[in-house]
Amino acid sequence: MLSYFPTLYNDELLYSWFARYHIHSSNISPKQTMKDLYGKTNIVAVPDLPTNLNVVYEKLRHFQVPDVAQWIKKHTLFRYYTTFATSEIKHKVYRAMESGEHSGAIHMMTGIMANAIKEWTYFRFCPRCFQEDIETIGESYWKVSHQLPGVYMCLKHNQYLCDSSVPFRGKNKHEFIAASPSNCIRLGVKKVFLERTERFFQILAEQSVKLIQGDFHFTWEGIQSSYRYLLQRHGYATINGKVNQQLLAEQFTLFYGEEFLEAMQSSVDILSESCWLKSITRKHRKSFHPIRHLLLIYFLGEEIDTFYQYAHKEYKPFGEGPYFCLNPAAKHYKQRVIPNVKTTICTDTRRPVGTFECTCGFIYSRRGPDKSEQDLYKIGRIKQYGQVWLDKLHRMIHVEKLSYYAAAKELQCDIMTVIKYANKGKPIITDNKLDELELVKSKKQKEWMKLLKQHPNKSVTQIRSIEPALYAWLYRHDREWLKKHSPKQPNRQSSHLKINWSERDEEVLKEVKLVIKKLKSADKPIYINKSRIGKEIRKLSLLEKHLDKLPKTKEYILQQIETREQFQIRRVRWACHYLFSKNESVMEWKVKRLAGLKGNVAEKVQQAINDEIIKYQQLRVEGDIGGKNQTMAL
Repeated sequence: MLSYFPTLYNDELLYSWFARYHIHSSNISPKQTMKDLYGKTNIVAVPDLPTNLNVVYEKLRHFQVPDVAQWIKKHTLFRYYTTFATSEIKHKVYRAMESGEHSGAIHMMTGIMANAIKEWTYFRFCPRCFQEDIETIGESYWKVSHQLPGVYMCLKHNQYLCDSSVPFRGKNKHEFIAASPSNCIRLGVKKVFLERTERFFQILAEQSVKLIQGDFHFTWEGIQSSYRYLLQRHGYATINGKVNQQLLAEQFTLFYGEEFLEAMQSSVDILSESCWLKSITRKHRKSFHPIRHLLLIYFLGEEIDTFYQYAHKEYKPFGEGPYFCLNPAAKHYKQRVIPNVKTTICTDTRRPVGTFECTCGFIYSRRGPDKSEQDLYKIGRIKQYGQVWLDKLHRMIHVEKLSYYAAAKELQCDIMTVIKYANKGKPIITDNKLDELELVKSKKQKEWMKLLKQHPNKSVTQIRSIEPALYAWLYRHDREWLKKHSPKQPNRQSSHLKINWSERDEEVLKEVKLVIKKLKSADKPIYINKSRIGKEIRKLSLLEKHLDKLPKTKEYILQQIETREQFQIRRVRWACHYLFSKNESVMEWKVKRLAGLKGNVAEKVQQAINDEIIKYQQLRVEGDIGGKNQTMAL
């Protein structure tokens, strides 16, 4: 039985707690500490998802420590990696951590091993937290919230976290290493980020910490239905659930910015078959890194603790019923008396169309979705006026003897509609009524001529946008007159003649050279193709439609762009160099994971992997021999 064990601090990793015990107990060998905790020496010191915790608890329970459930939920990364997992995986991971079942595959089950987003290479710390800990408790410790992937900021001090010199996955797999002044030294120059990027660092840190502090119970189906609802509500998906991937990718990248997405290892390449944003918004059974869930949730206007309220909620583009009857002839005008709406899809715009049918016979429709209170009172098209409306019209015209104009004003419709329905079965229109119609026409014509005089340089389309209702009336009832009294269409080709394509070619070439230089100098290789170049210089349409008119630019782009295979080889070389620079072994599985390669690769890519591994193995051997020769000389 152990006679002493240190106090477990708030937000402390279990790994850190065990490491502090190693220091406090003055154990010389890490194996002795492992034997004290687990009763054997071959257990691996895992920082994020430790296993066999029941064994440790039995040795510590007499110290009245928190139970195993509290250890797992509050002092490991269990909640971080399993909140978005299926209940089956969550249960298996919990059992592995608690009792050791399936412990060898725990990182495979959570998807950590296969994920494109990599964890931090070293344990992280906040310099101010570290100093405060030394001053208040005499030591510091590894905090759970500081080790979360993608978290750059300490929320307590709003300060950047730093790398310690302790590897997150140590070379000695059986050793717990505590935070100390010797391994928590602030080194190097902080990279400067855009203000917008720093703001998103803060937001992602807040959402990540909420993830490990909250006890969320999400289901796979609930997550999918929440995304579907939010995508529909924001206009990225149709009423049937089809996602506009192009629009989503553009707006998502515009919202966060390339710099932030690259820092989160979550850039979006809509042209790639393995684009994560496309995959996560489709029906799937894949697992995605928590960072990518958090990014999508926040982009859709929600947070980790609010987005699940939309699980299994049906998207209603026209809100909840009952709906308003907009029949001006009815006593219940502008009252919520229509119980249901029939929703269809507009074949032209793919937007939802709602048809509202009242018991008074009035049927109207409009395109959705409704975005404001005013939208609830809008009519796109009247499909049927109904008997109540017709009865009132006939009473006004034939009993009360009101003019067409007065009836149209009260019934909120066009005068021609009044004439049409008032004289059904009555083919003769009195001279007075005809005179009234001519007066209305004359009035509308004068209004149009006044508009032309006020805007002599505007096109018919521009004038139409100023008074759409006036244009629509004249188009419907006096089309020939409108044609004669509208501005002539300008010569569309004249604008093209003014473009000096030679000058434009030189200008665009300079921009292209700068952006390609920027892309090639990025820390992590970026796929260079025409689409990416066009987006970076904000001239994608120009490059897609008029590249042949820019010969110098075209020639340079064709020299610089790369095939998918060439890009994969470039990533392989970068991955090998990165592993070598971090003093890690250059192995095929590591290279493929770091380079983002999945499954079988092309023959040339595989050959490049083999060549690079051999090259760096030789460099490692030469370095070792050189080091030994120097030692012998000394």
